[in-house]
Amino acid sequence: MSAKIWILNHYATAKGTSTRHFDIAKELAGKGYDVTICASSFEHITRQEKKEYRNGYSLVETHDGVKFIWLKTTAYRNNGLRRVMNMLTYSYRAYMGLKKTGESPDFIIGSLMHPFAALVGCLLAKRYGCKFYFEERDLWPQTLIDLGKVSRSNPVVWLLSKLELYLYRNADRIIVLFEHAVGYVQGKGIDPCKIVHIPNGIDLARHDRHSGKLPAEYELWFRQHAGKYIAAYTGAHGLANNLDAVLDAAKITKEGNEQIHYLLIGDGPEKERLTERKRREHLTNVTLMPPVPKEQIPAILQQVHVGLLPLKDSPVFKWGISPNKLYDYMASRLPVILLCDTENSDIERSGGGVVIKEQFPVHLAGKLIEFAANPEGTKRMGQAAREYVVSHHSWNILSETLLSAVREDGTALTRGL
Repeated sequence: MSAKIWILNHYATAKGTSTRHFDIAKELAGKGYDVTICASSFEHITRQEKKEYRNGYSLVETHDGVKFIWLKTTAYRNNGLRRVMNMLTYSYRAYMGLKKTGESPDFIIGSLMHPFAALVGCLLAKRYGCKFYFEERDLWPQTLIDLGKVSRSNPVVWLLSKLELYLYRNADRIIVLFEHAVGYVQGKGIDPCKIVHIPNGIDLARHDRHSGKLPAEYELWFRQHAGKYIAAYTGAHGLANNLDAVLDAAKITKEGNEQIHYLLIGDGPEKERLTERKRREHLTNVTLMPPVPKEQIPAILQQVHVGLLPLKDSPVFKWGISPNKLYDYMASRLPVILLCDTENSDIERSGGGVVIKEQFPVHLAGKLIEFAANPEGTKRMGQAAREYVVSHHSWNILSETLLSAVREDGTALTRGL
């Protein structure tokens, strides 16, 4: 009988933007593990319900050997009370629903997409007497403080800090996505031997399979912008993404460098303001496009020249970064320009681009002018980026990091395999 693994990730999907755990689970299922992902069917990005519930509040589907338990949760439009209710309904129904499966897991991963989901994973692991791995995603509450969203003296920060420490102490292993986050967790008095670094990765077969036909809207757009040097950003349009720095660079290159064009694809709370700023400042060298399904991104990236990864100037990034869009760029053989004061990034290690650590707009404009004038050099950067992501960020390699930790623990997870 194969060992059972439960993964609690509120926002997990089998396709789309949040496929981290599905990609890991596919690798584990291929090695004989029985993996179940418990997720909400209300999609956070589009704010839409993706499933039809005829009876009850749960559905079961299987994708590529991975079982999904979809939960119906409260719909919401913004970050208000209804979103909190969405988190609470997911957490309650995940706990009650998994208890009713009649199964007994050997291993539970609780992912901190929000604190309640990870706590449910911890409580279920206690109930079943199995191993609990806590996946620390965004270093809550430190990220909220460093991005200026809450004050250090806010009671919510105190509560989240206590919960974070409780999860650290009760976890058999702590998974971190950022390389330097090992130091963050260790600074809380946690044994570093408990910590496992598993960054984000990419399903290269899926990426390459989707590198073909462009969406019709983009086929027309690229035809209209033939001959331009396209610097593209794909992802959320929020405060942390610092897209104002990109528009500032566009103002600089607009005069005398009309060849350079900025393509921003995605959505988020800053999208409307950025669109209005583009109109008001007559930034004709900037195009803002709506989000597209993740499977269409590779074909779009095949048509651009450089991937942009701007981040807000914040101390939170000293712990490292691991955004999915970075590995999309690298897999597409794009040189990457990162705006972030961080050390020892994948871009630096790979030689697949450049990191700008200060005066973001001026230096971004300068680098794009350099890149546009040196196509052979940037092509070599892009190839180096691809080779690096193949060697270090494919999911078959990253899943082995998780399994190595599991085997070292000597858990019941390996029983029967």
